[in-house]
Amino acid sequence: MNPGAGLIEAHLTLPPEAVPAFELMLSDLVVALTTMTRDDGATWTLEALLGPDGDKEALADALVEAATIAGIELPPIEWRVLPDVDWVSETQKILKPLDIGRFWIHGPEAPEVPPVAAIALEIEAGMAFGTGRHATTAGCVLALERLARIRRFRRVIDVGAGSGILAMVAAKLMHPPVLWATDVDPVAVETARDNAAKNGLRAAALHTVADGVIERKVQAAAPFDLVIANILAVPLMKLAKQICDVVAPGGTIVLSGLLVSQETMVLSAYRQRGFHLAAHIHKENWATLILTR
Repeated sequence: MNPGAGLIEAHLTLPPEAVPAFELMLSDLVVALTTMTRDDGATWTLEALLGPDGDKEALADALVEAATIAGIELPPIEWRVLPDVDWVSETQKILKPLDIGRFWIHGPEAPEVPPVAAIALEIEAGMAFGTGRHATTAGCVLALERLARIRRFRRVIDVGAGSGILAMVAAKLMHPPVLWATDVDPVAVETARDNAAKNGLRAAALHTVADGVIERKVQAAAPFDLVIANILAVPLMKLAKQICDVVAPGGTIVLSGLLVSQETMVLSAYRQRGFHLAAHIHKENWATLILTR
């Protein structure tokens, strides 16, 4: 299939405070996402490029949900059919590698070499579910680095793993004997397997399709002394009981995908189950929480 065929772009104008919610909701659905301030300085332009196998209806639903999270009415959307260009390849060429803590995260065509002593991870930029470019991923990476310095984690699970980037970070930092990466989407699970293989980590994690942690094999592997969940605020609250039930005594939870303004309500769902806030990381209006009990 020609990856440039049938690409569709959604174009809309947003108030600046709404941009983070739209970036988070769309980043896992599109092959390219661009946000930029307009000349008036009071509004931003968002352009989301849907891939050849993408679901326009799913993108439209994500736009509605993003507007709800941001607390605004959904602005008018201009849909455009783009020329027959391999936009996935073009995007991979222009995306610059990221420095997040000790990690150097790059696409398959990175023109640079990693800094000395950096831990390099290759993440496919095209149809991957999370390329490390959102503040929530960066917050989780920094949280995992912090945790790796203070204790050994032997049983780790990344819930809603997407591209598998956080599971790979855990593998590199912690070398846990048991590491799971789960996602409700089979495509995401296959993407995570592929990315693990590219980074020499095929055997480091068990990748499986699971809705949260309700899956027989996952339940059998519990309890975990570290659970990572970078999803959204509402799912984090809905999954609170599931997640807390599979955490070992003295275990740790890393949560992200929530706005700073949503931190209190997410914390409440976990405090009711015996967890407290050990630390938090704020980046670009997004929060990453480290919980212990």
